[in-house]
Amino acid sequence: MAREFTTVGVVGLGTMGAGIAEVFARQGYAVVGVELSDESLERGRQHLTNSTKRAVDRGKLSEADQQALMERVTLSTDLADLAEADLVVEAIVESLSAKQEVFRALDAIVKPEAVLATNTSSLSVTEISTANASPGRVVGVHFFNPAPVQELVEVVRTVVTAPDVLEDVTALLTSIGKSPVVAGDKAGFIANTLLFGYLNHAVAMYEGRYATREDIDAAMRFGCGYPMGPLALLDLIGLDTAYEILDTMYRQGRDRLHAPAPILKQMVTAGLLGRKTGRGFYTYDGPDSSAVVPDALTPSADDAPQLHHTIETVGVVGTGTMATGIVEVFAKAGYDVVVVGRSDAKVAGVSTSLERSLDKQVQRGRMEEADKQPVLDRMTGTTKQDDLADVDLVVEAIAEDLAGQDDAVREPRRDLQAGGDPRHHHLLAAGHRVRPGHLAAPGRHRHALLQPRPGDEAGRGGQHGGHLRRGRGDDHPRCARS
Repeated sequence: MAREFTTVGVVGLGTMGAGIAEVFARQGYAVVGVELSDESLERGRQHLTNSTKRAVDRGKLSEADQQALMERVTLSTDLADLAEADLVVEAIVESLSAKQEVFRALDAIVKPEAVLATNTSSLSVTEISTANASPGRVVGVHFFNPAPVQELVEVVRTVVTAPDVLEDVTALLTSIGKSPVVAGDKAGFIANTLLFGYLNHAVAMYEGRYATREDIDAAMRFGCGYPMGPLALLDLIGLDTAYEILDTMYRQGRDRLHAPAPILKQMVTAGLLGRKTGRGFYTYDGPDSSAVVPDALTPSADDAPQLHHTIETVGVVGTGTMATGIVEVFAKAGYDVVVVGRSDAKVAGVSTSLERSLDKQVQRGRMEEADKQPVLDRMTGTTKQDDLADVDLVVEAIAEDLAGQDDAVREPRRDLQAGGDPRHHHLLAAGHRVRPGHLAAPGRHRHALLQPRPGDEAGRGGQHGGHLRRGRGDDHPRCARS
């Protein structure tokens, strides 16, 4: 017989603990939240209040439901109040000794059939379970922040976790709308092992001044379709939590990918923990706020890229999927585009693919039928590189062959320098392995910024940028597949 869960205990009411308490209270469970002191208990209450208020403000929760939710949560500073809990979730700081102390104390308090769970994100569930006289009833339940929103929960089994405990907890999580996945007891489990190497690398890029925080985050949002960039995500997770996860994974696996970037430790020491304190990689308008406010690192209007050359006509060398996407971006923005291919058939293929892409957007309501033909009319196809003589920007977008790319760039450069109009500023850009429209012009022309032509209706809005502005689209490959 499956266990019946009616009362859930949560030990630790920080950002994660309060979120877990909210998850169960929303689903009608009686929740007992326990903290060490009255002061930390009040902070936990504030976490709950702020989170549910945001849900009310966004129309996700009614005021009556918020009130009912809060009434289902009992707050206490005494672990003994967990005596009737059917499930207890520990969500305190990432300290093995502190977690073991909690599980040791719970042994003499909870019912024999109660399930004990730890929300650890990096520590060994097996080691935590050894503090309890019945390690078979101990399991990991790793929620993701913010717990009320994120569907994923990693259920972590140890070598002694009872099968019925694993099944009952997985069924419970499914019943409250979560999507549980089962993982073995290895530091980082599934998601964090993959995620935190990426996050740590982003911090190292920022620390090395490789790119600004805004550009790093924008690259992953618009280039890979992620809902937020890595630095913003670290602020949401909490820099202290992120550091502990990375440090634990590095100590256990010695993978340099997980060795915490030095600046991460410095920021944690300085109390810059992210949203929870109001400052992290970004500055927020208060603790626990998601609203970013300008700070000393926020780019000013004077720092914005400026257009140094007049761009009216763009040349694209190549006829593949990426080249077609680049043609579409410029044509929709109001630029005349000259496409150079190796044969008339390949050039015609670009036109056919472009028309097919525009037809899909019209069918999906992303573009007006009347706007399609003007975009197609802006494209001119040719097999002669001499026809690039009068363009203002040349984009190479041929196959991933370095020697071929060099020839494709060198030949237009020689042709343009030999026979081009000296009044034109010819910019050369390589279009390989970039999203359509994310183009970099090398050398002295690196500050060229492409903007819609003045007076062009297509360039003012409407379909300009289309799905590419959101970082992903049905008609173009995401960066992970390119």
